[in-house]
Amino acid sequence: MRLARRALCAIALTLLIQFAATVPATLAAPEDDARLENRKGVSQARRGNLEAALASFEEACRVNPFDETALANLACAHNNLGVLLVKEHKYAEAVNHFEASKAQKPEDLQIRFNLLSTRITMRDTEGAAAEAKGILTLRPRDADTILRISTAFQKMEDDESAQHLLEDLVSMSPDNARALYQLGRLQYRQGNFSESRYYLTRALEVEPRHAEARNLLARIEREEKVESAFEQDSSVHFNLTFEGVFPREWARDLLDLFETAYQKAGDFLGHFPAQRAQIIVYSPADFKRVSDLPGWAGGVYDGKIRLPVPPGTSSPDQLAGAVFHEYCHHLIFLLTDGACPTWLNEGLAQLLEGIDPNRARQILGQAETAGLMPLSKLDGPFARTASRNQAERLYAQSLVTVAQLIEDRGMAAVRELLGHLGRKRPFDEALNMTFGLTPGALEEMVRQSLE
Repeated sequence: MRLARRALCAIALTLLIQFAATVPATLAAPEDDARLENRKGVSQARRGNLEAALASFEEACRVNPFDETALANLACAHNNLGVLLVKEHKYAEAVNHFEASKAQKPEDLQIRFNLLSTRITMRDTEGAAAEAKGILTLRPRDADTILRISTAFQKMEDDESAQHLLEDLVSMSPDNARALYQLGRLQYRQGNFSESRYYLTRALEVEPRHAEARNLLARIEREEKVESAFEQDSSVHFNLTFEGVFPREWARDLLDLFETAYQKAGDFLGHFPAQRAQIIVYSPADFKRVSDLPGWAGGVYDGKIRLPVPPGTSSPDQLAGAVFHEYCHHLIFLLTDGACPTWLNEGLAQLLEGIDPNRARQILGQAETAGLMPLSKLDGPFARTASRNQAERLYAQSLVTVAQLIEDRGMAAVRELLGHLGRKRPFDEALNMTFGLTPGALEEMVRQSLE
């Protein structure tokens, strides 16, 4: 079960819209030719023909390599063309233009952040990290730059680098509410309640109307009432918080099960995160207090994996289905930056859990509950539906729909679909690109498969 979690804000791409037509008057013919090409390029750019403008600016710079106005316009054209290519999801071409723009204007932060954002979108972690560090050398003490780079590191799943930057910023600027809040949120995600509370409280002292800090602090206080006496353990890829009633050996076995899920889900979805995921296990009563979900819910992912342990669960192996299911949600969140429709998310999680699609087809085929929901209606938390029976049908339709996609084009195509969603393509467009289908056509395929 997956609950919506707000993703980090995107690093917005910026157009450089100022093209200069005026250059100093000169007598030399080559410089006159350069000036003419530059003016032609400005005119073309203003009409929206950036490729022609780029060619004109390149010619102006070839004729006179020292024409600063033409050089600046060339950088501007490369940047603006890169922004347009990103909107068309042509990321590799966009990077080439941003790099060319950066070569002309290496200290322009707008260009550098455009390049950084595109590399993050492409999941070029090495290139993005290098660009982020390069930007920091330009503005090592600028608070806004540090905050933006911290956000970038978090999107790269590098919380450690993000935390170091924020701590340095707070040392330089102790009353920066944004940095204090970001540190509080990072500490919360890592399960460090006392550190998180400290930073959030400081953020509210500086900015009493900071709603996000206040809401997160309230959430910590609610969860800490339940988890204050919990114990902790960890493995290579997971941090586990658990009630003391569970023996340490039981906790280690559960971590081993999650490590199995790490490999199985990684093979399934093609992603193996380096950063540890957070797991918390509860008694059913405590799970209810923390999540406010119905009693039949077998777990939830809200940035952390939360699992209730039913009475009589002697071995973690009895939780295998829930472990694989919720870890799948974690991977999908990382792959899509939270942009995966609920039905696709839940369908994949059920497949990894090992639920048979034929059983789901039987549920959907029951005469007394016949009828499929439009996919557009399957994008909210299923646990908030009125009854368990209604939720069961939503899960069944999700599983059958995902099974249909895999039958049609295979799991590689589903991974490609997730990749498009992670690069912020609209779902309808991503589905059409990957499967050649509209949502309506997919719904019809599922409907026919049930006849």
